[in-house]
Parts: sequence; structure tokens; C-alpha cells
Amino acid sequence: MNSNEKRWVVLLIAVVIIAVVLIIVLTGSRKMKEQIKEGVEQGQVVEESKEQYTEELLDGTKINTSKEFNSTKKYGNLEISNIQYTEKDGISVLLADVKNTGNTKHEEEIVKITILGEQGEEITELKAIIGNIETGKTIRLNASITADVTNAKDFKIEGIK
Repeated sequence: MNSNEKRWVVLLIAVVIIAVVLIIVLTGSRKMKEQIKEGVEQGQVVEESKEQYTEELLDGTKINTSKEFNSTKKYGNLEISNIQYTEKDGISVLLADVKNTGNTKHEEEIVKITILGEQGEEITELKAIIGNIETGKTIRLNASITADVTNAKDFKIEGIK
């Protein structure tokens, strides 16, 4: 094989390598775009937040992801579950189901919800009203504050005296 033939072989190999790399890059990019599109259509989190206990949706809504925060809580004869703590446009909202697991009707009361940080320090307090709940029934709790305080590890709930 003379030097001219060697150049053509090297050039052909280089073109094949470049083509393979381009195919791999373009295929990977297309798959990633499809995954992002699927995530948006399903309302899944697609952006990581820089905060430890939140993730951010494409629409800018932050969702608290702390296992401690979102675990079922007890307050007297009430069970607080299905907890969702989000922030959108500077308003943090805590939603939860409150079930009366006791033997008597729960009378309406105002409660204090203390939002806790990494070391158990108080970040803020929310006030909420838990309405009348018949035995075995469930109502929805809704508490909000005009600040982004969703990057929290846990919360506690107590009655106001």
C-alpha cells in the first residue's frame, strides 16, 4: 500500500468515527428531549433545586420532598396524612388530610404549625383552623404564608391555648 492509499484509508476511518459520534450524540439528545417532554406531560419534577428539601417543576412550583415532613403525623386523636407542601409565586401552602381516629367528634380549633429546619430549628409558624370532624371522617387542612419557606425538614403541630 502506497502513502496515497494510506491517506485515503485514514481519512475514511476518520469520517466513519465522526459519523458514529454524531449519531450517538444526536440520538442521546433526542432521547433526553423525549424524557423531558414525558416528564412535563406527566407533571413530574424535571429540574433539581439547589435547596436540600425541595424540587422544582418546570412551571416554577417548588415541592417539599423531605421524608420527615411528608410522613403521617398524629395530633391528639387526629391523623394528618397526604401532606403536600409547595411554593409558587412567593406563597407557601401546606395541604393535608386530617382524619378523626378518635371516638368523639373533634371540635373546631386553631392550631400552630411550626416549620422546622435541618437541626430542628424553627423556620416559621403558620396558624390554621381545623374544623369540626366527625369520628372516622376526614377533612382537608390548608395553611399558607406569603414567603418561600418550603425548604424544611419537618413540622410539628400543636393547639393554641
